[in-house]
Amino acid sequence: MQTHDIIIFTVVLTTVSLATAQSVLLKLSDKAEEVPLVNKIIGILGLCSAGFALFFSRIFMGEVESTILMLLVLVIVFVNWITGKIKNARGPQPEKLPIPDTAISSLEPNPKLAWCGNCKAHTLPGEVTVRNTNEYGRTYMTYQRKVCGHCKGNMLWNIPSNIRQSTNWTLGCSGVIGLVTIAGLIAYGFYKIENGLLIGVLAGILLIPVLAFLVWVLYLRLQWCRWLRRQPRGPSVYPSNEAKH
Repeated sequence: MQTHDIIIFTVVLTTVSLATAQSVLLKLSDKAEEVPLVNKIIGILGLCSAGFALFFSRIFMGEVESTILMLLVLVIVFVNWITGKIKNARGPQPEKLPIPDTAISSLEPNPKLAWCGNCKAHTLPGEVTVRNTNEYGRTYMTYQRKVCGHCKGNMLWNIPSNIRQSTNWTLGCSGVIGLVTIAGLIAYGFYKIENGLLIGVLAGILLIPVLAFLVWVLYLRLQWCRWLRRQPRGPSVYPSNEAKH
């Protein structure tokens, strides 16, 4: 496999995987104007990459390589389609009820407090007991999971200031890994350094989960920022400069 084939495989599979995964895992709105820009870009890149793999890859790659790429793209799309079908088969979600004041920890935006993206409010935390069972129905492990005290939704990565910090760190990591990937492929393609190919491929593989995590924290961050922009402005809402972030 040539260097440009590896680059094409990495770019196409990464963008298609991120685009299909976000359509299943993230609760994106059906209205285009309500979808964050980063998610729109990922969706467009994924669609273009899938179209390239299915219709134009044979122009730039060998027949065997292009066939493998097309099959991998179809597998990714099929797996995410099945996942979406299973998710939708759970039935319609009940209509959201107004959040009682007793479930809200603060009516004013505060990046240091837990914030539920489902309730769009600073809700009090809660816990549920998760039981793992074997094929005989016997419980072999139990643990407590943090949830929103109102909707019982997952409350992992629910503090805006922590999400912001995670986003910055992940952006930095993805940039460094991306540069290592490019440098490794260039070293192999132009200078025939064999270790460059190995480094480039390993870094490219590592880059996929890092980018997936980056999309997730960016989505959480944008949820908070969109809600924050809709809140009334004034000294009573923002007691300190820190709350603006």
